[in-house]
Amino acid sequence: MFNFFKYSVFLYLRIKIRCFFWIISFLFLYNQSYSQNSFSLGFKSGYSSSNIHFYNNFFPSNNTTNSLNSFHYSFISEIQTHRNVGIRFEISHQKKGWKQEFLDGQFYHSTINYLNIPILMNAYVGKSKSKLLFSIGPFFDFLLNHDNKYSLLDEDANLILDVDYNSLRDNEFGYGLMASVGISFDFNKNKLQLISSYQYNLDNLIDVVERTSGLPDISNFNTFTLSLVYLLKVKN
Repeated sequence: MFNFFKYSVFLYLRIKIRCFFWIISFLFLYNQSYSQNSFSLGFKSGYSSSNIHFYNNFFPSNNTTNSLNSFHYSFISEIQTHRNVGIRFEISHQKKGWKQEFLDGQFYHSTINYLNIPILMNAYVGKSKSKLLFSIGPFFDFLLNHDNKYSLLDEDANLILDVDYNSLRDNEFGYGLMASVGISFDFNKNKLQLISSYQYNLDNLIDVVERTSGLPDISNFNTFTLSLVYLLKVKN
């Protein structure tokens, strides 16, 4: 048991160190690029729809869930080269979660608030003031808080409540991949953008130690957003 605890701590620290390394590397590149290319700051807000994929590989079962809809907002900085490629760094407040609605009137809603940090490579396509925008890169989630609302019968409550975030069992840190596509309009030093994005968590929400029929070993978030972005160029 002690060896397992040491191994768990080792894995957790390795993920944290790896995340720290990527952020430091990005900031170094950011600093080098800033002196050579245009730099913009801005704000993003819009609609968000999140859901989770539950599946148990060892005791095959697939829990059906519905999407949790909310609004999100982000602060953005962007470096762009003269070739219309660059790096975008975002700091976002992102809600992720799901809903379960049952025929007998019972329901369960889970909402997890994250500090969401995407680091994206982006490219603008087009030579006019209206351009297509494509972005892809990793993101990192840092849990802020968790909330749930439910109306359940006593005999169902424990089973359903167990398939949710548990601070004593599960990780507060997550990561995954993000891809975006949109259209960008240039107005002198300003940009107005309409962007559609998709995030897929590569890690599981639930940290399964012992496999059972009631606890899924796959629990990945997938999140769709539709956003309006404003950017102000502060350095040419």
